Amino acid sequence: MSNNCFPLVRGRVMRATALDGCGRPKAGACGSVTTDGFVSVAFTANTDEGEEISVTNASGKVCVRDAACPTLTGYTAVITFCEVNPELYAMLTGQAAVYDWQGNAVGFRVNSDRSACDYGFALELWSSVPQVACDPENVNAQGSFGYILVPFMQGGTLGDFTIENAAVSFTINGAATKTGSGWGVGPYNVVGGSGGTAGPLLEPIQSGDHLHVQLTDVAPPAASCDCTSTGVPATGATAGNPGTWTPVDSYAPSNLAGMTGVTASPNTAWGSGEHVVLGNNTKAHWNGTAWAADSAALAADPEATATGKGKREPADASA
Repeated sequence: MSNNCFPLVRGRVMRATALDGCGRPKAGACGSVTTDGFVSVAFTANTDEGEEISVTNASGKVCVRDAACPTLTGYTAVITFCEVNPELYAMLTGQAAVYDWQGNAVGFRVNSDRSACDYGFALELWSSVPQVACDPENVNAQGSFGYILVPFMQGGTLGDFTIENAAVSFTINGAATKTGSGWGVGPYNVVGGSGGTAGPLLEPIQSGDHLHVQLTDVAPPAASCDCTSTGVPATGATAGNPGTWTPVDSYAPSNLAGMTGVTASPNTAWGSGEHVVLGNNTKAHWNGTAWAADSAALAADPEATATGKGKREPADASA
């Protein structure tokens, strides 16, 4: 076995993947975004310097000394972008993307009531590796690339920016790595496997892993402004407040128009307040014949109707 040394230069593309609370890839219509619209990703190592024990004797000489042992606690990142990618910003910060009437992401909002620590993401970066030849025995090699994985991050916030006679750069600050990653070997083919066939990581990410760096002969994914889905789309919706999607670990349609073909359970009109939450954070319910916006009206509740309390105030447009 040989030890491969390699240089890393420049950043080629970045891929962010939404994670659940256990650090596992999260099913969703916008599960990942791959972009080359970034300027830099700056990592800072955070360490606990520990405590040194030192005791001096009566003559002032050190008689006991145990040096401190620094411990890595993780990394924080500052990500600077040269383009606005609304759904990527939402993934990294937990803020909301803004959509137009067709359901296209056209902007973002920043709300102090949203906590970035309620959302997680994984970050993959690819670099160029100059002057390193491909393995001559691997006929499937696509080139030589540096692959950097940060398997579990949280806490990104939108930083300072200036509107002036120059390009506007947006920065995500404060995103920090976490222990307890559920990434495993990952959902993507990023390294060469048996016979040179592209596959996931050969060894799973461990709970305490904050950073993974390696040489790979699998080319990075193509950059795109659009999101890529992870998991499978929902085919059924069960009433509740909120309701659930089936099959398990499926993702919601992005908007009301996407509910076409989704089976309602029960197939009769849903009761008062029952709804499911769509991918754009709006609500939908089954009125007995079709999918409709918002939660089911009070008039759909037989008890409310019988007591004369079935009248419903106009829906809040922000619900």
